[in-house]
Amino acid sequence: MSDQVKTCINCGKPLQDRVEEEERTGTGVSRSNGECSTYRVWFCINPDCVMYKTDLYKEPIADQPES
Repeated sequence: MSDQVKTCINCGKPLQDRVEEEERTGTGVSRSNGECSTYRVWFCINPDCVMYKTDLYKEPIADQPES
């Protein structure tokens, strides 16, 4: 596996991730009409940490055309 475990910049505990989609419409770029950008957002799940539930990393996931 090439996935690295991401850790909190404050407490060092492993982060959890979720996937978010962001619409790219109305930007004036013809390529982006009707498409979405998909991101994996990493956040801290340690309730004792000051960064608890704070989004720390946002990495793009390649857009995949529907088949």
